[in-house]
Amino acid sequence: MGVINIIGGGPIGLHCAALLAEEGFETSVFEEHSTIGRPVQCAGLVSKTGIEGLGVELGNSIVNEVKGARIFSPGGKSLEIKKNKTVAYVIDRYLFDQMFYKKAKRLGCDIRTESKLIDVRNNSLFMQTKGRGEFIKSQITVGADGAHSIVRHAIFPKLFEKNFVQAFQVRAAGRFDKEFVELHFGEFAPGFFAWVVPESSTVARIGLGVSPGENAGNSMKEFLEKKKPNARILSKSSALIPIAPPSKQLVLGNTLLVGDAAGQTKASTGGGLVFGLKAANACAETIANHLKHKKPLADYSRNLQAINKELSMHWKLYSYINGLNPKQFDSLIAKAKDAGIEEFLTEYGDMDKPSLFMKKILFKPKMWGLLPAVLKTM
Repeated sequence: MGVINIIGGGPIGLHCAALLAEEGFETSVFEEHSTIGRPVQCAGLVSKTGIEGLGVELGNSIVNEVKGARIFSPGGKSLEIKKNKTVAYVIDRYLFDQMFYKKAKRLGCDIRTESKLIDVRNNSLFMQTKGRGEFIKSQITVGADGAHSIVRHAIFPKLFEKNFVQAFQVRAAGRFDKEFVELHFGEFAPGFFAWVVPESSTVARIGLGVSPGENAGNSMKEFLEKKKPNARILSKSSALIPIAPPSKQLVLGNTLLVGDAAGQTKASTGGGLVFGLKAANACAETIANHLKHKKPLADYSRNLQAINKELSMHWKLYSYINGLNPKQFDSLIAKAKDAGIEEFLTEYGDMDKPSLFMKKILFKPKMWGLLPAVLKTM
């Protein structure tokens, strides 16, 4: 086994493994499913600036290119943000994950599928691989095993255990505007929102998130009946999305968390790919410096500061919006529209970096009517 053992063979775990392999470290990856990239449990929307900033070439994993978004309040008021160029990509998650798998494999990482972590004890991992149990000694363990992380439960048992939304998504046939993502807020998605991510003009990924204890399947049925009655369901999936403020306790002993396992998702949207990959960079850098230069693994928190700054802003946005009742939300959308928020976000908006446009509002007199809301999130 490798010096470093990564639990979870999604893109975040595989990216971290590849970076460490490039540094010359023996690295093993354990994935509980039989195929990397399956099952798919993601809307597959990534920002153009975010993914290009990481230097990731999407290749043939791009399904569609999106130029804007339409946001609908509970009362039906709407905002439209559109640019004259691509702002986000809709990707095929299987092909996307396979790119990271092939790179990690090419760099010599030992990647095992159908290999599930059962327990962690000190520096030992109890694994079950294709029905056979074994203990593995691990110098450093990385938990990249998603929202249901066994590593987190074993080593960080009190870390945001209740900060989740239950997501339900369908792939559906119908008529869609392929250039626009839709976000719908309303009672059909208590505690979160519904989304429509187009693959083309005839197929879209339609999903929603609900608070713990709500029935996501029934909520989806209600949403489709109200908003997309002509959609024909092709397939269904469900997932758990971490929605929490960024944690500073992601290292304990020789164990680190990254990606969804660490709650490194944008609370305002539920997206986690770009920030998870950025965090994998920080995680790999921390481990490499520890093994090469005896730097403490606790440096991981410092290496995450820039990421956590934006994740914190996403959390504040989520908390503010989630605290509004339907009438307050309608009022906010109407006030924002009158203030010219559509044009403002068209010029300055970045789905990964809310801190940039939030600060710019302070220097736009026309937007000052929104200052109470801005200041509550800042």
